[in-house]
Amino acid sequence: MKVIFLDIDGVLVNRASLFQRSGGTSTASPGCILALNRIISSTGAEVVISSSWRLDMTMAELRRKLRSWGVRGRLYDKTPFMRSTPRSGEIQAWIEAQQQRKGPIESFVILDDETSMEGLAAQLVTTLFDDGLTEQDADRAIAILAKASPGY
Repeated sequence: MKVIFLDIDGVLVNRASLFQRSGGTSTASPGCILALNRIISSTGAEVVISSSWRLDMTMAELRRKLRSWGVRGRLYDKTPFMRSTPRSGEIQAWIEAQQQRKGPIESFVILDDETSMEGLAAQLVTTLFDDGLTEQDADRAIAILAKASPGY
C-alpha cells in the first residue's frame, strides 16, 4: 500500500483560492488538484487526511468535498486526533495501527505546508501557502512514493 498523508490548507487551498468560497468554506486551487491527481494516477496511492479539516468533517463529508473539487483518488482514512501530539505523531500512530491491521506500508509521502515532521522529514514534501501543491512538488512526491519508505 502506498499512502499520501494530505493536509488541505496550504496544499490544496492556497492563498488565491482561500478567498473563493464554495458552500461557506474555502475552495481548492484547480492547479493543486491537477498536481494531486497526477501523484495519485502515477502511483496508485491512497489518500489519508492529516489536515485539521478532519476534525470538523466526517469521512463522508471529506469524500464529498474532495470529489466536488475534482480529486480522483480514493480517500482511504484520516489520521487520529491526539491532543498535545504534533501532526507527525498522529501520522506515526496511524501508520503503526495500519500495519497491525493490514501489514506493512510500501511507501508514503506527507504533503503539508508545515515543516516540522519529527522523524518523518524524509517523507515530507513541504508546500508554500502562496502556491499550494505545484507540479514540482508532485514530482518530488512521486519520487518518494517510488521508493520503499525506510523502516516501514
